[in-house]
Amino acid sequence: MKFATKAIHLGEVSLEKVKPVITPIFQTSNYALGEEVYQAFSGGREREVWVYTRHNNPTRRATEEKIAALEGGEDALVVASGMAALSSVFFTYLKPGDHMVTSRHLYGGSLNLIRKLREKFSIKVSFASPDDPDGIIDASTSETKLFFFETLSNPLLRPFLVEGVQVFARKRGIKIVVDNTFLSPYNFNPLQHGAHLVVHSATKYLGGHSDLLGGVVVGDGDEVQRVWETYVALGPVADPLACFLLERSLKTLHVRMERHNDNALQAAEFLEAHPGVEKVIYPFLPSYPWYSYAREHFRGGGGMVTFKVKGGDKKGLEFMKKLKIIKEAASLGGVESLVSMPFNTSHYSLSPEERKAMGIEEGTVRFSVGIEDIEDIISDLEQALR
Repeated sequence: MKFATKAIHLGEVSLEKVKPVITPIFQTSNYALGEEVYQAFSGGREREVWVYTRHNNPTRRATEEKIAALEGGEDALVVASGMAALSSVFFTYLKPGDHMVTSRHLYGGSLNLIRKLREKFSIKVSFASPDDPDGIIDASTSETKLFFFETLSNPLLRPFLVEGVQVFARKRGIKIVVDNTFLSPYNFNPLQHGAHLVVHSATKYLGGHSDLLGGVVVGDGDEVQRVWETYVALGPVADPLACFLLERSLKTLHVRMERHNDNALQAAEFLEAHPGVEKVIYPFLPSYPWYSYAREHFRGGGGMVTFKVKGGDKKGLEFMKKLKIIKEAASLGGVESLVSMPFNTSHYSLSPEERKAMGIEEGTVRFSVGIEDIEDIISDLEQALR
């Protein structure tokens, strides 16, 4: 071999000789082809072989298998973001003229995507409350192909009572898609209660360290295969490094969620008793309208607390500026505590009238409770409110 050939081809590690304890980062865009690859492609089994990282990647595959196991699904797909996961699902199951039932109680980005589906692709949409199964069923038509709700809505934490619609949906061939980002697989598994597919923004609790973007789709093997085929066409690829970080983070999900659950409940109890706070929403508070349902179905209440500061948005903004440990930032689910106000972050794309119709009142603060020492969290809340 001449110099250039040696530089390119020599020194490659044989994976047959190396046995790492953790899944390495397969930072490769393609793989050597062989007869088994051609056979798989000709038999419609492209996802079972290594050809091209948009199709499959060993680091990503290890992450998908772990997530599927934690969520109780047969298979999973990891993509570039939560919105990429949702887009891949919508483009799989909806075509022009189809109808879906969803809720106004959703993350603002999801509502914006649904708005674009209506405007650009003539998807028909009806809205119902996630906690009203009869209303969801009544909103359905002969053209309904999809129910889409969040297990706990963003930011008002209304639960989706999936059991109330599962029999109807299965009889009518309607797919139930549930965004389980706020609760995480540790606290609730929608597939065990009638959902067909679960999506996550892996950027949040699954990743847990505010250092990656990712999205997840989990469900039965045939359903995930259908979404994978759409994803391959659209191309929202999760890069191997992000998958490596996500797989690493999943190993501590149970430890982190236990602390998120404990801290959030104590923070919610403190806020509910504080004279500067008008209202607190948290699933494991007795004042929560669906408290019995939450206690029966959820392992924990999650790390999200929503509350209303007295004095409206002006006082809410002043309160956030006074915080010293808790950071004012978008997103959620990281080990650090974060606060934001929906009107200028997660739901800024909605009009004031739309936010009011959802129940997002002035002074509403969304609090992602981290895993710091709870005494420090409460002390910071107390001094900022004071």
